[in-house]
Amino acid sequence: MDNILRLKDYGYDYNDFCTRNEEKVCKHTLYSENKAPYLIVYEVNKISDYEISQLFEVMKDESDDMCSLFCLIDDSEYIAYSKNMKSKQYIQLRELVYYSKNSRLLSYSGASIKSDDFENVFFEAHSFLRDLDGLHPDEALDELCKVIYAKLYDEELKTNLFENPQGNNEEYAATIRKLYQDANAYDVRVFSLKIPGYKRSRGVFDEPISISANAISKVGLLFAKYNFSAADIDFKARAFQNVYKPATRAGMGQYFTPLQVIKFIVKCVSPNAAELIIDPFAGSAHFLTEALNYVVPGIKDNKARDEFVFYKLHGIEKSERMVRIAMTDMRLHGDGHSNIRCTDSLLSFESYADLYENMFDVVMTNPPFGSNLQKDSYAYLGDYALLKNKSKIPLEALGLERAVQLLRQGGRIGIVLPDSIFVNKSYSYVRKWMEENLTIRGIISLPLSTFSPFGANIKTSILFATKGASKAPYNIFTGVIENIGFDSKGDELEGADWEEVADCFNRFIDKEGWVC
Repeated sequence: MDNILRLKDYGYDYNDFCTRNEEKVCKHTLYSENKAPYLIVYEVNKISDYEISQLFEVMKDESDDMCSLFCLIDDSEYIAYSKNMKSKQYIQLRELVYYSKNSRLLSYSGASIKSDDFENVFFEAHSFLRDLDGLHPDEALDELCKVIYAKLYDEELKTNLFENPQGNNEEYAATIRKLYQDANAYDVRVFSLKIPGYKRSRGVFDEPISISANAISKVGLLFAKYNFSAADIDFKARAFQNVYKPATRAGMGQYFTPLQVIKFIVKCVSPNAAELIIDPFAGSAHFLTEALNYVVPGIKDNKARDEFVFYKLHGIEKSERMVRIAMTDMRLHGDGHSNIRCTDSLLSFESYADLYENMFDVVMTNPPFGSNLQKDSYAYLGDYALLKNKSKIPLEALGLERAVQLLRQGGRIGIVLPDSIFVNKSYSYVRKWMEENLTIRGIISLPLSTFSPFGANIKTSILFATKGASKAPYNIFTGVIENIGFDSKGDELEGADWEEVADCFNRFIDKEGWVC
């Protein structure tokens, strides 16, 4: 007891501890305002007889995983530890972290936020995480999404825990870790009533925040300056997407479709508020956020707007990290985040709780390409006509068939495909399948440099079609985009012509129609 009282030299008050006595160990815990432990002290007879990691596991309570500061103490000495929340390793500290009860009360700018003030907030936060914890850019982006998720929940509940940081960084970080856990529990509880299998297919925010207390505090105090809920959607969306530029060049390029290509496809497909839309290879879900940008301004009725935003936009993505990013982006665009499913889009339809064939009006997507699936992988897949009598198949061909399976008859598709699908002799069976199952409305060639900044030097084109083969002869629009708006290094180029090509295609559709 005498030695634990000495912790007051570091600002801790013994009277604030919650104590649990065991036969040989006494556990003392300090809790934040929202009941998150931020310091755990194990009082023992002799420190050398114990390992901090073993004590933690033996005496762990439900919320202890949120704590990253520990102390092992006996009658003569103490040892302080910081826990790495990712590796779960304990690092011995030179001395215990100091504590002050003084509140670092902050105030944010309320409803009026200027674009210039908000433009770089997520980029700055991403830099903090990358630099303070030495994270790879895509890891930092993943952790950033978790903190944003907690911040939005804090604003929804009006608990103001972000902008009222108590004590030291350890208490503040534990507060935000608990807030994040509560946000996930709330979403699972609410959306499970609306969406079959919600936790299994969308519950990707149950992975804990793994960054350090210092990193959480740095980002949290930055976020505390702003009311995200009151910020203009365009400001938030642009600020978040600013983070993608370095992240995609540092390991996430396989998930990225250039914004110009996305805008082109959305403009050509022209979705409307009455339609169900899906991207079965969603990545960061930019097809869905662009669909929001395209459709919502034209919706005058609030009920129709809410129905479109919350229920009409869907995605599938098997990377948990990318689903977290996609959900965050969708939420900052005005929600719709609950409809990104974390699963493999090529499975049997029996594997999904709420996905069926012939379900959607519009598919807009860029499937993965460049790999062949071998016959020994077929057992894991759904039922595909293109698999029959084939010992291997390009992944993009299965992506095309799955996209069409999801469409209702007469539904529209805009899909990026490698040119090999359209010209190589070995893929003639894919073209025959397309003729039998689609009415092709357009094939538009993209520049070779389109995916070069993201590590894919492959010639691609965009296929526009409706589900169901026409019984009568019909015309097909063909076009070439010569300047997508950037070069092979990703640097901006003047004279982009993709909007002109889109206008030409739309005039063709006005005359010829989507359905012949």
